[in-house]
Amino acid sequence: MSEKVKAGPSTSGRFYWHELHARNVEAAKGFYGELFGWTTRSMDMGPMGTYTLISANGKDIGGIAKHDGKGAAGWLSYCTAQDVDAAVARAKKAGATVEVPATDIPTVGRFAILADKQGARIAPFRPLEESVESDDRPALGTFCWNELVTQDPGAALSLYRETFAWTPESKDMGPMGTYTILKRGDKQAAGIMKAMDPRAPSTWLGYVAVADVDAAFEKAKRLKGNGVVPPADIPGIGRFAVVTDLEGAMIALFKG
Repeated sequence: MSEKVKAGPSTSGRFYWHELHARNVEAAKGFYGELFGWTTRSMDMGPMGTYTLISANGKDIGGIAKHDGKGAAGWLSYCTAQDVDAAVARAKKAGATVEVPATDIPTVGRFAILADKQGARIAPFRPLEESVESDDRPALGTFCWNELVTQDPGAALSLYRETFAWTPESKDMGPMGTYTILKRGDKQAAGIMKAMDPRAPSTWLGYVAVADVDAAFEKAKRLKGNGVVPPADIPGIGRFAVVTDLEGAMIALFKG
């Protein structure tokens, strides 16, 4: 799924891959190609069909799979687990629903798909060969942050701590409320915040680095996406916005 090396034990709690489940794969390729400059190529997965790889700056960062008709179209984040089966067992005990049991992807790795109590989906994943983790600033067009927007941050935190062994660090964000950073060792892995709209579904939201948040937000709307959260500053951190694509899948724009 990216440049790979023979490595030691897999990491745990590292967001590793982002996969869009789209009903119209060609339309999705066009939308994101225009918005972020992503390039794509097809890969034959045998009985699993054709898989579309997404690249930014020559590096594979995610994929697009044909939506199977079950549930809503949208993005699915893959997060590393040293033992996928054990992570699934811990998550299930903590209240998660197992949508796809631990399964091998030939020549790629092992994964499962979970849904937490509020319906947010995530995929524990152990690659056969894990790519080297860089401490460099995320390049434009690549995923730079992952955030769980949920109606019940407390319940979510309990479940994800069990699943991925993340440790929490809470921050007061003023009018935005409490923001919980999930850490693996000294590295920040992701965040959890309470949804501002009580009607909003709980979801894992991927952030993509862009050169100009306002320009990207307007471009997404010109491409027939929708603006969900207009551009706004996060004091001391950067500027962000949230949009949806042609099928309603949410993605965030960010400039630090």
